[in-house]
Amino acid sequence: MALGGCQSLQQRLKQQLDPDPPVALEKTGDLLPPAGLRVLSTGSRSIALAWEPVLVGDVAGYAVLRSRSGGGEYALAGRTRSRFDTIFTDHGPGDDPLGDGETVGYRVLAIDDAGSVSNGHAHISATTDPRPEPPSGLHAYSNLPRKVVLGWDPAESPDVAGYGVLRSPTLAGPWHRVATLRGRLTTVHTDPVPGDLRVLYYRLVSFNAFDAESEMTGPIRAVTKAEPLPPTRLQVSERRIGRIVLAWTANVERDLDGYRVYRTSRGPRGWRRERLIASPGAHETAFADTAVGCAELVRYRLRAVDSDGLQSGFSLPLEATGERLGLEVRVRGDGVAVLHWDPARTQPWPRAEISEIRSVLPDRWLGEVGGTGPFALDKLGSGAHRVGVSLTERRQPGARIRPRQTPRCELDVDIGNASAP
Repeated sequence: MALGGCQSLQQRLKQQLDPDPPVALEKTGDLLPPAGLRVLSTGSRSIALAWEPVLVGDVAGYAVLRSRSGGGEYALAGRTRSRFDTIFTDHGPGDDPLGDGETVGYRVLAIDDAGSVSNGHAHISATTDPRPEPPSGLHAYSNLPRKVVLGWDPAESPDVAGYGVLRSPTLAGPWHRVATLRGRLTTVHTDPVPGDLRVLYYRLVSFNAFDAESEMTGPIRAVTKAEPLPPTRLQVSERRIGRIVLAWTANVERDLDGYRVYRTSRGPRGWRRERLIASPGAHETAFADTAVGCAELVRYRLRAVDSDGLQSGFSLPLEATGERLGLEVRVRGDGVAVLHWDPARTQPWPRAEISEIRSVLPDRWLGEVGGTGPFALDKLGSGAHRVGVSLTERRQPGARIRPRQTPRCELDVDIGNASAP
């Protein structure tokens, strides 16, 4: 048994090292043709054949001939290398593989050591698997923020290697592939969509390992989530020194996260850069801007934001002017210039601080009085000056925190020639 095993090993090594003798199809010998030729299986562009071994004669293997035309022209498709090597899988020539759903004819002949073939043959025809079936159960999850999620049932055929996702802005097409998904069980895809309230249509194809595609599925429709509506009826509901209160109508979206308040102000060279100043919650419809300068021209715009972060467009702009104090200078009988302002505009501030505004030196504090004034400018010498008035909270004894103040209102004063502005 050991000797037979060595001989068998030597024969196998010889077969691996020595090239096959050429098959002489035109030269027939005395070998019997194989019997029992049958199709073992078909697959994507492949056919597996099997037959019974020829037990009589010097059989060195079998030749498999293939015909791919209706005229019956056969060519060598391959060969096996021993009497009992009776299975052959055909994929077609390397540069011309079998097609999908292609019917092929076969003949199988026995071969002897000299390359002669049997004087008869077994014959059969077989068909490769057709193109994959399109997937079923395609459905879409709509109303998602700037995306569409697709799902479908996995293909039943194990030959399916994956799926192609096609998208079109219209039902009539054109259809463009937006994703290629590998794996038969990959049945979910998220398609990012750059836009809100976008209507899109989707179809799928299956493909096999050779990238042969199925027919397209029927189209389905999907819609991305709409952004919130811009806030409406933006208005000024209250205006005081250093304070403008805005109000607007509540949005109707159920998943509203809140609002964004933007402001810009008018400077000597035009409107300054707009910036975000507040983010009121979804149930708030008012905002108090406490950083408005005296007589400052400001412009407001609002946006609504939902829970997914989608923002509305801007509301219509609203321009407003900060309240003035009504500053003026009157000269008393003793010739002292006295600064006056409108007491009705100082509520609810109980105190007023007055300073001289200087362009080079630091501002000089002149004093403070009750919020309704007036204030004598007896510390200023003759000439042109600029004074400012800030309304302030009452100082608490021992308090370390500086009391709150309004923005400063300013007025140019010419001491010695003071008159009402």
